[in-house]
Amino acid sequence: MKVKEIIKNIFHISFSTQHELASTFLRFQEYYESPKFRGKIFSFYEYKKWYTANSPKGKKTGKFTYYKDWGGFNIPSYVLKPFYQGKFNPLSNKEKKFLRAFKNKANIKFYIIGTVASNVGLKHEIAHGLFYNNPQYKKEVIKILSKIDKKNREKINDYLKKRGGYHKSVWTDETHAYLITQSEKIKKSGVNPSIVSKLNKNLNNLLEKYLKVSI
Repeated sequence: MKVKEIIKNIFHISFSTQHELASTFLRFQEYYESPKFRGKIFSFYEYKKWYTANSPKGKKTGKFTYYKDWGGFNIPSYVLKPFYQGKFNPLSNKEKKFLRAFKNKANIKFYIIGTVASNVGLKHEIAHGLFYNNPQYKKEVIKILSKIDKKNREKINDYLKKRGGYHKSVWTDETHAYLITQSEKIKKSGVNPSIVSKLNKNLNNLLEKYLKVSI
């Protein structure tokens, strides 16, 4: 596990394998955005039982596939608070190591993104970090997304619901990140392809503008 501040107050943690990445982030991430466990205290056992029964792959196989399903993670710093307070005890060794990396940053607002060492998905996660940390970037993203008509907006929301794992409070953020790096998946969900292509271009141009200033 390697930690690097890649943009001011946005920290990137890279892992050697996807399994190590996902098993470390699981409870932090799902406390933040799970449609079932957002804002709740839960054990690994409780989450694994629920995910197996409710994820698309779990329903088909009866297996816990989370560690293979998710290759990128992102959380705001406030998510760490209940873990530091002992509410999630017992912590795994991986969670303890993760928390030690940020124990001296309790008084600042920051964002954490995680990928495997190859940096696959890094752009997607950086977009999340800027959306959370940079009010002007967020304002401009929302302005671009506001041009999506109701019918296509509903199709995108439906895709995020079927994808599993996203609380509705993060749909706007996820929509913008998916449109930047995974627009083909949005097209396949039935959203007008020309609209998706235009949004992809505009959001990528916006992201590049802010990266030039931030890095």
